[in-house]
Amino acid sequence: MKTPLALRIDPTVLAAARECARQDNRTLTNFIETALRQRIAEMTPDHPARGHLGAGLARELPRDL
Repeated sequence: MKTPLALRIDPTVLAAARECARQDNRTLTNFIETALRQRIAEMTPDHPARGHLGAGLARELPRDL
C-alpha cells in the first residue's frame, strides 16, 4: 500500500512537474514517483528501490545503471 505524503513545493516547480506529467500522459503522482526512483537509482545503484522499478521504469533508465 502506498503512503500519502504532504509536502511544500515551489509553485514554479509544481507547474513544470504538472506540465511534464501531462506531456508524458502520467498523473502528477506517477511522474514524481518515477522521477524519484530514477534519481535514487542514479545516486545509489545498489539501493533496494532499484529492484522495485517495474518494467516500465527499467526501460527508461540508462543501461549502465
